[in-house]
Amino acid sequence: MPAEWPGFGPIDRNRRERAVKSRTSSNDRRWSSRAFLLSAALSFAASSWAVAAGPLEAEMAELARQVHGAVRDRGNAVQVGEFVARGDVARHGATGGPAIARSLMEQLQKRGVQTTSKADLIVSGEFRDITDKATKLTALMIKAHIEDRQGEPILELASRGVFDLTTFTSLTGITLIAPPKAKPEEREKALNDALDAVKPPHLDSTRISARSGSPYSIEILVGPDPGEGPLDLQSYRPRAATIGKDGLAFVNIHRGEVYAVKVTNRADHDLAVTLAIDGLTMFAFSETKGYEVVIVPKGKEGVIPGWHITNERSDAFHVSEYARSAAARLLPSSSTIGTISVSFKAAWPGDAQPPADEGDVDGRSRDADATARGKRVDARDTRYGEMTRNVGKLRESLSVHYNKAVEPADLPGSKPN
Repeated sequence: MPAEWPGFGPIDRNRRERAVKSRTSSNDRRWSSRAFLLSAALSFAASSWAVAAGPLEAEMAELARQVHGAVRDRGNAVQVGEFVARGDVARHGATGGPAIARSLMEQLQKRGVQTTSKADLIVSGEFRDITDKATKLTALMIKAHIEDRQGEPILELASRGVFDLTTFTSLTGITLIAPPKAKPEEREKALNDALDAVKPPHLDSTRISARSGSPYSIEILVGPDPGEGPLDLQSYRPRAATIGKDGLAFVNIHRGEVYAVKVTNRADHDLAVTLAIDGLTMFAFSETKGYEVVIVPKGKEGVIPGWHITNERSDAFHVSEYARSAAARLLPSSSTIGTISVSFKAAWPGDAQPPADEGDVDGRSRDADATARGKRVDARDTRYGEMTRNVGKLRESLSVHYNKAVEPADLPGSKPN
């Protein structure tokens, strides 16, 4: 029987403590967001809560409160260490630890706690899929503890649980197919089935999708590192992925190369896309807080060139580092594998009806609808503008991995198209 874990499991915004065991989950959240459009074919959406935090941030705020209480009288400083995947999500190659660490660091800093590698105390932990004892739903449990530099335990912190489905897939990188019109119990079963066995994404030349026949796909475009110069997307080329023996998709990207993500939407509705690298959304280092999603108009495609910094600037996606910022350099990660995770949802104008297959947009679900605002920009550049869209339930998610080592010879080969 799986171990029971006390201390988290909210099933709505009014969180209450629940005992949990094995895997856990909760109802979907409602959220409103701002959207950005990249070129004529992409737009980005993000949480626009002025004070309310996203699902991961809310849990890390509580964890930060516990850490603050433990270190307040011990220098009020702590080093944030690694958060390692355990359980079923580890078999899926989950590398979301840096996103958890970054969120915790931000919440600690809001409380006035200094996060530094010179601190005498270290907070680190793990994340795994578990089951909420009361609701039997699935979520991600985050456990953490504090120890000193000699490895002596100081405090075991109360675990926290993330129930939002998009956050779950971004942190774990699972391949998930969850028809939005399906009953909640059917969508829950789809999540559990996806966790129980690694389901490789579908490969079609250089295109990667969650399933055969899906209207949503991505391509990984690889190019030379521009250094401090501007991104030159014209020099990027699509590179094919392969499926390894463990069922995970890999693309071969070398040091000295950078990559971008091309998104194609062949559906008859606009598409909201969440892009995450090791669980960090493409807006993790943005100077404008709150952005979360990309909107791809129906029948269109567009390229996400890198980490969003401002509406006029993006930092390239690098194999060996995150964005070129002080905050990025502080993130712990000893994993030699990186993960590009993408989640797809339908999007529609605020005065329009949702797609016919969206199902109940008023009832509670794993991913409630969002509102995003934005405008289109010229297709010849990569600047962002704003537009307005409603965003529905998560429909599909997929991930592709790459090796951060100097030469990824131990991974399946891939051939540029």
